[in-house]
Amino acid sequence: MAGKVFSYLRANSVDKLDFVICTHPHSDHIGGISSVIGEIETGTVILPQIPDEIIPATDSYTDLLRTIEQKSLDVRYPAQNETLKLDDNTYITFLASVENYEELNNYSIVCKLVHGENSFLFTGDIQYEAEEAVIRSGADVSADVLKVPHHGSTTSSSYYFLKNVRPEYAVFEVGAFNDYGHPHNAVLRRYEEFGCKIYRTDRYGSVVFISNGKDIDVVTEKTYADS
Repeated sequence: MAGKVFSYLRANSVDKLDFVICTHPHSDHIGGISSVIGEIETGTVILPQIPDEIIPATDSYTDLLRTIEQKSLDVRYPAQNETLKLDDNTYITFLASVENYEELNNYSIVCKLVHGENSFLFTGDIQYEAEEAVIRSGADVSADVLKVPHHGSTTSSSYYFLKNVRPEYAVFEVGAFNDYGHPHNAVLRRYEEFGCKIYRTDRYGSVVFISNGKDIDVVTEKTYADS
């Protein structure tokens, strides 16, 4: 994973990361990030606030914390509705509601990136409970592009959530022939009912959205034609 990230950053002449957002400490979301921030100049690492009793003792999370300490990096735990201004036309708002959960996935950082007239919602692995909490908080979750919660599993992407987001594009981050059966057919049908343009990483590879503040272009690593 780190190798792909390095390759992408180099290809785009990126030699500094002002902010790195780690949604939650599961290896499929932060695996390899310690190598990235260990090699590339990094400003602030943004992490979710998680109760000690459910923090996993995984190698990837331990490596991340060790690298942060060794490089003396700034760490930020965003508050609900906190906004991070990137430039005059671009900002990120952190939307995750402050609730107590038993499931680690529900502590995922949820954030909305707004660039001019375009908006992107990133949801980590939140499940129904956290989806409902974010909406109850009164946050504006509407977005042009949605990073589908929890890889399109049956525990997320409720009709109520999609009715509030109403994305034009939906990105399912899934591995080919994964053991979990992601994305679930019922969830895919739900997105199709909302008329979303669906991009699956098992079919398209990396998916990049390019925004000029008004229009959005989509660039995929691979082409895919429905049979």
